[in-house]
Amino acid sequence: MKTQRLAVWLLAGAAILLFDFFIVKIPKSIESPFLSPGAVNFARSWRFRVVASPEGRMTPQERRGKQIYLKGSSPSGGAIQAIIGDSSSEVPAVTLPCAGCHGTDGRGRPEGGVIPSDITWKQLAKPYGITHASGRKHPAYTDRSMARAITDGVDPAGNPLAVAMPRYSISRKDLDDLIAYLKRLGEDQDPGLTESSLRLGTILPAKGPLAEIGQAMKAVMTAYFDEINAHGGIYHRKIELRVAEPGDTAAATRENARRLIEKEEVFALVGALIAGADQEMASLIQGEEVPLVGPFTLFPEGSFLLNRYLFYVFSGLKEQGRALADFAARKLRIQAPRAALVFPETKIPLDLVEAIEEQCRKSGWSPLERIPYPPGRLESAPLVERLSQGGTNAVFFLGSWEEGKAWMKEAATRKWTPHVFLPGSLVGKGIFDLPLSFQEKIYLAYPTLPSDQTPAGVMEYRALLEKHRLSTRHLAAQISAYCAAKILVEGLKLAGKELSREKLVVTLEGLYELDTGLSPRITYGPNRRIGALGAHIVAIDLQKREFIPAGEWIGLD
Repeated sequence: MKTQRLAVWLLAGAAILLFDFFIVKIPKSIESPFLSPGAVNFARSWRFRVVASPEGRMTPQERRGKQIYLKGSSPSGGAIQAIIGDSSSEVPAVTLPCAGCHGTDGRGRPEGGVIPSDITWKQLAKPYGITHASGRKHPAYTDRSMARAITDGVDPAGNPLAVAMPRYSISRKDLDDLIAYLKRLGEDQDPGLTESSLRLGTILPAKGPLAEIGQAMKAVMTAYFDEINAHGGIYHRKIELRVAEPGDTAAATRENARRLIEKEEVFALVGALIAGADQEMASLIQGEEVPLVGPFTLFPEGSFLLNRYLFYVFSGLKEQGRALADFAARKLRIQAPRAALVFPETKIPLDLVEAIEEQCRKSGWSPLERIPYPPGRLESAPLVERLSQGGTNAVFFLGSWEEGKAWMKEAATRKWTPHVFLPGSLVGKGIFDLPLSFQEKIYLAYPTLPSDQTPAGVMEYRALLEKHRLSTRHLAAQISAYCAAKILVEGLKLAGKELSREKLVVTLEGLYELDTGLSPRITYGPNRRIGALGAHIVAIDLQKREFIPAGEWIGLD
């Protein structure tokens, strides 16, 4: 509960401050010039334990089989090997998954002059058998003959399959799972899809401290989808948006989202405000295999094993911290840098601290001095005494803004003014009221700035706001939701009329330098889930009371 409250507070502050930043940089018009993502021989006596579910939601067995079919990997972690032709060498099946040739729908994907067979169960199980273009004939497939085809490379009549068809060394359990999914292949239409509609979902608050932000995000996405529908929808499918309320706890938010996915049968989620429930939501959508595009959060999930169903628009606190560390090391060239990292223990995720430390090491700085303190109990005088006496000349600060102002004012009285680095999301109002001795020594990181916007993007967005009479009170949150909706629509268009969640995920992974008009260009990949991966670094001119871009965009690997 405390973590969720912290996330809500931080997110509210981030949205408010970024909006202030927009106002500062656009004093006259939104169109200011400043506006410019085995063969193994199985015993023939096996009785295959395949539990098919031709209608409704997939069974756990079918879902395991789907992973094997699409990715060539076993959910249990067991090895699956592929063998091609007469070669005795094996390669991991992840390099030759079934879907690689037969497609996500099983109907075959011609490549290199080879036309893979249609392996949908409706085709394979024809009662009168199958005659191929080559003249090869065989009876309908059964569970047992399908197992032989997969492992021994022969059809139900004992004829060898095409030489391009691999044989697979696979465990009995994984084989059962794969066959269970093959029985759904071709009929496996994801929820939320009809010939005339496409149902999407989102999680946005209608009450509480983020209610206004949530409703502003809902309004802009609804307006954008209305415009898409007015122009014929996406392949004649009209978009329907369903909204669920976050819960009072992370677990409650997850449960509300689960009900939305199941009862409303949404195809994908978009622009959801998941502050404080990041891990719970990530776990849910991975388990349900439902894409979520553009969640509004400060803590994107960026672990080594990426959640393939999550697509963020902007960097979070961790990425902002890394960008600050990279900027400090490469651009400022501080003589004999001696840096400290000050943060409230238990409230700031440890991986944020570790990310900043790792980036400093990569950039050649000496190890940071960690200074954790009890939340809400930072003692400014002892902190300043300790750091100033130790020769510290750079401070990364991750505490509350009130605490930050307090220790910097204390530092100024002692004539100690180190360089200070803060994620912009942690900075509140009153930034220009700091002592002038910190002039040009304070640097903030922001995931996006008005300079990311193009004139065409601004005109398009402004027209949407005016037509639908939308307020700009929560501009940062609105832009996040708008970009999420645009990215999702682009993915849906590129995925084609024969749509599936898997096709959408693969298509989004292939987006490169997508121009939303209001954000840095968006790029995703199999190992990248933050479209605008990096941050802008902004300096503070305390005399002129304005923000100053301190350098180019800091991109992160």
